[in-house]
Amino acid sequence: MSPSSVAQLLTQDARLLARRNSPSIDQELEAERQQALELFFKFQDGLLPFKELIPFIAIIQRKVDLNRALLKWEQENI
Repeated sequence: MSPSSVAQLLTQDARLLARRNSPSIDQELEAERQQALELFFKFQDGLLPFKELIPFIAIIQRKVDLNRALLKWEQENI
């Protein structure tokens, strides 16, 4: 995973997922995204090595991937 793909995940994919289903924001996912985003900013500022982000990013990426798989399944089966 590259820094640009992490930026895409945090600023686009996970953000959209947190806001997808209703007018209210998925607070749990948004809190995880904000925490990872703060760490990403620290990485960009040179205060944190990139490898420190990986555990947080892996969790968020898994949630985004599962959501995509669910949406694809819904489109094919409903």
